[in-house]
Amino acid sequence: MITLTVLFSSANLKAQDWGFEADDSGSGDSTELGTGDAGADPWGSGGDGGGWGFGGEEEEEEWVQPKAVYVRFVPPYDSLREVIYYEGVVEDWECETCTSDSLYYRAKNFLEDRFGKKAVKEMLVEDVVMERITMVVTIPMITKHGEHKSKEEGEMEYRMTLRFKDDRYRYQFSNFVHIEAEDGTSGKQTRTYHEYYMRLKKGFQLTDYYLLAADREVKDMVDGIKYALRGPYQPDEDDW
Repeated sequence: MITLTVLFSSANLKAQDWGFEADDSGSGDSTELGTGDAGADPWGSGGDGGGWGFGGEEEEEEWVQPKAVYVRFVPPYDSLREVIYYEGVVEDWECETCTSDSLYYRAKNFLEDRFGKKAVKEMLVEDVVMERITMVVTIPMITKHGEHKSKEEGEMEYRMTLRFKDDRYRYQFSNFVHIEAEDGTSGKQTRTYHEYYMRLKKGFQLTDYYLLAADREVKDMVDGIKYALRGPYQPDEDDW
């Protein structure tokens, strides 16, 4: 009996050394692992690999700014004539001094002030007093590249007609040509009609500058004509 008692006491002491109770009720409370949850991952991964640096989140894509879409400049086009064509009618039925002869002489003064008398005489194609003025105008081709940068690239030629009636007048601009000197000393020139630039399928980012230069010229001319033809005709005292 003495021997059995000693063996039982020894087994009980060894069980306590490993943290187990002497009884066989189980392996003890799971809180001993520090998880607080019997089903939790003892590696701390939470089931999504987070413990190893795998957060499960998609990588953020790098934002790329979309390229701006180039919009071509399209000048007014007359499909019947098949030419770039600017046209407009200005009317003022309440103007007491807007007779056809007054409008004609005011327009003539404006053109001479803008281009010079000598240049107007050289440019005139048709001059019917009190009815119409037709000119083929040649000026430097000035292209604009931004707000403060411009460049002279040959010459621009266009045809302008002004028609007059009492209390109204019509303006027409057409036959735009880009004139450039050929390389070398031959003195030859190339003449490119603006309709060719308008129909280009490639390289139009550059040739649009020429179309825009013509558009600005027409708008400046129309604004100048409208302003000059508002007031009554005042003849030049030196022109007698």
